[in-house]
Order: sequence, then C-alpha cells, then structure tokens
Amino acid sequence: MASEHKAFAPKVPLSGRTQIHKLDAGLTSVRGAQDIITMISERRTVTKLVLGHNDLGNEGTIVLFRFLESALGRNYPISEISLNSNGIKDEGLVAISRYLKENRELKELFLQGNAFTGNPAVTRAFVEALNSSRLEIISLTTNHGLGDAFIESFMPHLNAPCLRELHISSIGLTPRSVPHIVSYIRSPERCRLHTLRCNGNSLGLRGVKSIIRAIQQKNYSLISMECWANQLSGDNSNLPQHMSDGEEDEDEEVDETSVEVWKVCLAQLGGLRMRNEHLKKETQGQALDLLRYSRVLILRSSLRPEALASPLEALHLRTQAQGSEEDTRRDVFPFTHLPTELQLSILSLLAPSLSSAQRSQIFSYAADPSTLPPLLPALRRNVASCLPDPFANPALSAGGSGSLWPVNGTNRDGHCSGGQCMGAMNAVSCNKDKERIRWLDAVGCSIYDPE
Repeated sequence: MASEHKAFAPKVPLSGRTQIHKLDAGLTSVRGAQDIITMISERRTVTKLVLGHNDLGNEGTIVLFRFLESALGRNYPISEISLNSNGIKDEGLVAISRYLKENRELKELFLQGNAFTGNPAVTRAFVEALNSSRLEIISLTTNHGLGDAFIESFMPHLNAPCLRELHISSIGLTPRSVPHIVSYIRSPERCRLHTLRCNGNSLGLRGVKSIIRAIQQKNYSLISMECWANQLSGDNSNLPQHMSDGEEDEDEEVDETSVEVWKVCLAQLGGLRMRNEHLKKETQGQALDLLRYSRVLILRSSLRPEALASPLEALHLRTQAQGSEEDTRRDVFPFTHLPTELQLSILSLLAPSLSSAQRSQIFSYAADPSTLPPLLPALRRNVASCLPDPFANPALSAGGSGSLWPVNGTNRDGHCSGGQCMGAMNAVSCNKDKERIRWLDAVGCSIYDPE
C-alpha cells in the first residue's frame, strides 16, 4: 500500500506574514485593489506593501487608499508603500495625500514611474500632507510629467521635519527649477535632508554649480547629493536670470562644456560630503556626552517646591537657596554652589561644536526628572527593545555561561547586549539606535548648527 504523504502548508517567512509583496502580479484597477484589501484583512498586522509594476491606476489607488485611511485600515502600522509604475494620475495622488496627512506610521513612499502632471492644486495638497506626516523617504523619480511646474509649487512650501531622502530624478526639470531647489537647500529650518537625488534632468552645469554653492554656504545636513546626467554640456544661457542667490558664476570665464569643470564639481561635492559627515558625527557625539554629564551635575530632586517651575528656573532657584545658606557643608561638590550661568558655561565646554540653542535644549532635558527612564526593568521583554544576537551570546558558545536572554535585551551594564544586538549585525534595526536618533532630533542635535 502506497504511503500517504500529509500535505503541509508552504512555509512562510516571519517577515512575509507582515509584508505583502505583489510585484508585477497583474493587479488591475478596482479588482486589483480589492484583492490587496482582502490580503491585508487576512493578516493581523501589515507593515509593508510592495505593489510596483501593476496597473491599479486612479480607480484602484482611490479604492485602496480609501480603505487604508478608514478606521479599520488605520489599525495596520504600514511603514512602507511602493506603488512604482502603476499608471497613477493626479486623482490617485490626491487619495494618497489624504492617507498621508498626519500619518505617524508611514516612513517610506515610492511613487516612481507614474503619470502625475504637476497640477498646482494637487501638488499643494500633497506637500501639505507631507509636511504633517513623519515620512522619511519620498521618491518621485521618472514622473516625467511633473517638470518645473511641480517644483515651483512643491519646494517653496516643503517643510517636512522628518523627511530625510528626496528623489526627484528624471522628472523634466530645467534651469527654472534651480532657484527653488537652492532656496530650499539654503533653509536649515526647512531642509533636513541627508540625501537628494536629482539625476537625469536638465539643470545644466551652472545650475548644478549653484546647488553646490548653496550646500557649501548654508547646508550641513546633506551627505549624498546626486546630479548626474543633467545636460552639463547644454545651453545654460538662461540660468543667471533665475538664480536666487544673486551671485555671479565663479567660473564664468571657463568653458561650460569642459569636462574639467565637472570634475571640479565632483571634487567639491566629495569635500562637502566629508565635511557634513564629520560635523554630524561631532555634533551627535558631543550632544550625547553633554547629556551624560549634565544629568549628574544639574539634575535635582523634584520634591522641592521649586520643581513646579521650569527645569532651568528650578535650577536657578536652588542655586540661590544654597548660596544663602551660612553653614555650607564641605562634603557637597563645590560645583553646585556656583551661579547657574557659570555652571552651564562650564558644561558648555564639553560640547564646543554645539550651538547655544542646542546646548540649552540638552540642559532643559537633563534637568527635567520626568525624562528619566524607569528604575525597575520590565518583567516581560519590551517589543521595542533590542533583540540580542544569539550567536554572540556566551551561553551559546562552547564552555560559555551566562544569561541566555537578558531582561529588555540588555546586559548587566545596561548596554545593548554588549553592542551585539541583532541590529548591530544588520539583522534587524537596533531600537536603541532609533531611540537615540529620535532624541537627537527632539533636541535639535541631529545635524550641525553654525548659529
């Protein structure tokens, strides 16, 4: 008798249970959108939608995002959506904008190769939604119909504090767009980008040089600036009348078709990248060091009456009270008897690269007892904590001993599994790194501030 083999369900990776990958799957219009909605509804959680190279069009996009912005759809913490090459037009972009408005979950949105036209009203609705969201990456590459009209309506109103990457390659830009791009790059209060991709347009060599000059003079956040294939040898005679910085071209006497000029531009971009990387590293490192020492030296008990005031005001009141005491104990650290201004001035020497505004934010945070972490560890592992790397754990090594699963994914020293969490091994994102980045953003110390 032939043995019967029991049919098993196909193995599904853990990541596949929360991610829907339907790349080039023949999803069409409303029917395709309904199929996607069914797949979402069958899962307890969904974090990623990869739906590129289908044909959802306007109708399917509207149906899909009407569901996503509903009360049921909002229960799914979707952090990434890819809708490349789906034939989406302006009506679909409006539906996407409604979902994006005040969205706190979506981090990455890819809309390459669609059919947007750069309609001013649609663009304004889109940029307003983007400004209110926490989106970090937006790609509009190869939307050839956008052009200068899109940039003229988009860039002047772009003020998205969480946006880190902007991809606007091959969208039909000409020198008309240069002043708007330059104005945005020169505004540190609006531009927090670390990556700007502007390849395959027609900005011209002078336009590219104007952008490089803006980075050199006013921008310390951009680490990656791409501007390849921008008709560098083309006619740029109309650019100067659109220049927003009012400066003459430094290389006006140089042949604009010269390959050597472009090589100089590349060298300048490389130098600016190294400058911004160094200043970013110094700023973030000094901010963390300043917090560490400020916690010890200026944090006081919140049980005293002056705690009702703001943190820095409370510190000033306590210093005045201590100075009025006739009998000063010798065992008290003398630093605490100095005037508040002098204490903060001394601490500022630990972070010479920070601006006064950045240091003030850190002092206020350090002096506030409510920002301290809980004293007792959680009995159950926090889902937001780091996962220790099992291969780096001594308990799993030959002859090793120790805790198999530290509480909250930390070792006895409170570090992230001794620097060996799975995020450190690029297996998953390190949540402690994410928290650190969020704190740096909150106190305005994620990038260098020249004041």
